[in-house]
Amino acid sequence: MPSVLPSYGMNRNAKIVRFHQTGPPGVLRVEEEVLRTPEAGEVLVRTDILGLSRVDLLWREGSYFEQPVFPAGLGYDAAGVIESVGPDVKTVRVGDRVSTFPAVSLRDYPAHAEALIYPENALFAYPQNLDPRQAASANMGLFTAYFALVELAELQPDQVVVITAASSSLGMAAIQLAKAFGAHCIAVTRSEGKRKRLIEAGADYVVVAGADDVSETVLEITEGEGADVIYDGVAGPGLEELVWATRRFGSVIVYGYLGAMDATTPLPLGAAFLRGINLHASFRIFDYTGNPKLRLCPNLAAIERAKTFISAGLASGLLTPAIDRVFTGLEEYCVAHRYQAANTHAGKVLVDLR
Repeated sequence: MPSVLPSYGMNRNAKIVRFHQTGPPGVLRVEEEVLRTPEAGEVLVRTDILGLSRVDLLWREGSYFEQPVFPAGLGYDAAGVIESVGPDVKTVRVGDRVSTFPAVSLRDYPAHAEALIYPENALFAYPQNLDPRQAASANMGLFTAYFALVELAELQPDQVVVITAASSSLGMAAIQLAKAFGAHCIAVTRSEGKRKRLIEAGADYVVVAGADDVSETVLEITEGEGADVIYDGVAGPGLEELVWATRRFGSVIVYGYLGAMDATTPLPLGAAFLRGINLHASFRIFDYTGNPKLRLCPNLAAIERAKTFISAGLASGLLTPAIDRVFTGLEEYCVAHRYQAANTHAGKVLVDLR
């Protein structure tokens, strides 16, 4: 097997999305760079599809837990084909169709570009029944949910999971993964218009925050027992009522803070203590995949378990990535950011570079 696809040279130019200051989508620029040769453990990937997530918006705005160094690239989600490999690459090879997953710092390896250098340990050779759009939509949501629900909360069949921000790509992925483990899902959204899409995604119940009393509805559904697991991407003032809607000795996992951007989040330690609840107030996927900049080491065994389960689920159709909208070309990348920020989507927002 060659170390370089014969149709491509090393050191060719590629377009990359960058920003030179934090701010709104207007700070984004498409620039050209000369691709370097992959070093040990790295590969060069020609990119077909880019996937957007809330992380991209926070990173661009300077609100992420890492701070960009300018000029800064961005993006964790992409799918493409390996064009060349560096020394000591063992798990993938030239010609493999791969997708990225968060196991690196954005300061080192931004993925939103026509071609990218990426470490092999942050690549996923996705099942061949998937197309690149599905592949770029799967990893952030499914890997995050797997580590949180399966590895951390030890989710069991017939348990009840409450998933907030349920129409986001991470929420939709969590619904599918929880259902794959035989759990019952209560999806929480702020839009009545998203109810049908969430039911189609597998939610057993949909609660509309603002119209329904979330805590009371969860307790009613669970006959007063509360949910076994809360998977919360919102935080904010509603976190305490979620704690009171959790079964004794259950788990509350906060992985995002959509509701904490403009409001404080009271930390309900008293309620958690009284109910014996395991409160994980700042879950990050990097707690399992690792991030050198954060001094976090990967949990290699957990990563392999996640890859095995997710690969099998995608191959069988048990897990199906939810795609909301596809934009075309880097010239629409800024527009895609604006659409992502509007929070009207239900599923993944993509940019197709083919």
